[in-house]
Amino acid sequence: MKRILLSPHSSQEEILEATRGFRRILSVESNPPVQEVLDAGVLGIFIHNLTANLTASDLIFESAWALTNIASTSETATVVEAGAVPSLIQLLQYHQADVRDQASWCLGNIAGDNVEFRDILLNQGILPPLLLNMNQPANMTLLGNVTWTVANLCRGKPSPSIASVSPAMQPLADLLTHDVSVDVLLDAVWGLSYLSDGDEYNIGRVMKTGVVSKLMEFMENKSSPLLTPTIRCLGNFVTGNDEQTQAVIDAGILKHLSSLLESPKKAIRKESCWLASNIAAGTQKQISLLLSQSGIMQHLIDNAIQGSWDIKKEALWALSNICTTGTDIHIQALIQSEGLRPLAEALSLTNADTGVLLACLDAVERVMEVGERNGHDYCRIFDEYNGIDYLENLQEHPSDDVYKKTVKIIEAYFGGDDEEDENLAPAMTDSGTFGFGIASSSKDLFPVDVSSNPAPMGFQFGMSNRAF
Repeated sequence: MKRILLSPHSSQEEILEATRGFRRILSVESNPPVQEVLDAGVLGIFIHNLTANLTASDLIFESAWALTNIASTSETATVVEAGAVPSLIQLLQYHQADVRDQASWCLGNIAGDNVEFRDILLNQGILPPLLLNMNQPANMTLLGNVTWTVANLCRGKPSPSIASVSPAMQPLADLLTHDVSVDVLLDAVWGLSYLSDGDEYNIGRVMKTGVVSKLMEFMENKSSPLLTPTIRCLGNFVTGNDEQTQAVIDAGILKHLSSLLESPKKAIRKESCWLASNIAAGTQKQISLLLSQSGIMQHLIDNAIQGSWDIKKEALWALSNICTTGTDIHIQALIQSEGLRPLAEALSLTNADTGVLLACLDAVERVMEVGERNGHDYCRIFDEYNGIDYLENLQEHPSDDVYKKTVKIIEAYFGGDDEEDENLAPAMTDSGTFGFGIASSSKDLFPVDVSSNPAPMGFQFGMSNRAF
């Protein structure tokens, strides 16, 4: 591409036509020649055009559009480093809506590129003029770009400081009650999900906008594109304290959960298992409410057995939390639904996340404790799922925490009679492994009756909530 030189004597029309020509070149759908345009030395001219003549609306618009296209590529940093940001922010208050729209679009590309640029924009005061356009939009196109840009300013890890983005909470929540496009609603809900992805304080600030009831309305349409960000947002809320979790339960989340857990969409099943796992990390009353809804327990077990790893992991967390946080009655219900099977089989996944393995080991230990205390042979059921073999293999796990927990469980529940001769070798089972003192006729020795004599409420170990 030839280098274009615009002389000081170039007319306004010549500058506009040259700028429009470059914009058209940058607007091709595939492989726009961004580097060639930059090599032509016109980036500084585009930025100069933004403020050189504030009455030249067409020139400002074309220049902002060209910058938008450059910022949408890997050359975003070039636009920022050339000093375009202050002028683009200033244009958010320009008198023509299409210029405000294009400036917002360009700034949204910059905000979405990385957290460093996001914070630069926030520190330079981008949010107030954006929110002004959100509250008084000239048209739906402008509102869509502004909402998308605000959502980009709220996303990313590490999260932006809550002080810098909290002014966006109520305007985003208010959009959910307005007659706007689905795309605007999508960006608004995603923005709220980013804002609530944090501690109880962040969650509380978002929930105080009154958004919970409106989000619950979105749950009614199981084919809506709003479903995924809505579940993510509500899932964030239940990672908070018990009162915040209860508010979501009271709003009606549980009546939707069973169908969500069997959704044909993997992303929905994963988000729903995660949401359920955090309710299961709440109070024992909340676990009772969770399990009182028909199908939830069985769908969690099915996902933990049959799901892909990302779904299986979240379902295993849910089952583990039920065991470690719930009562004896909750555990007995889980055993009756064959919920010990996925917990046992998870121990065979030696390459699984250490955190998941430890959670499943904690759950198995609690199950064995409840069985021993109530006279139920959960050890035999665990063995039927090859759990003892998996425990043996876990003694070779590279994690010291996994090894110690495994040995503790083996010694406590599968180590044989203390009065046996310590020099007597353990019997070899039919599978060729050592039996750890389990009698071969365990079915005769340990009758199973998980429905009678439920244990009293009261044991709570408190698996912590987890955020995505």
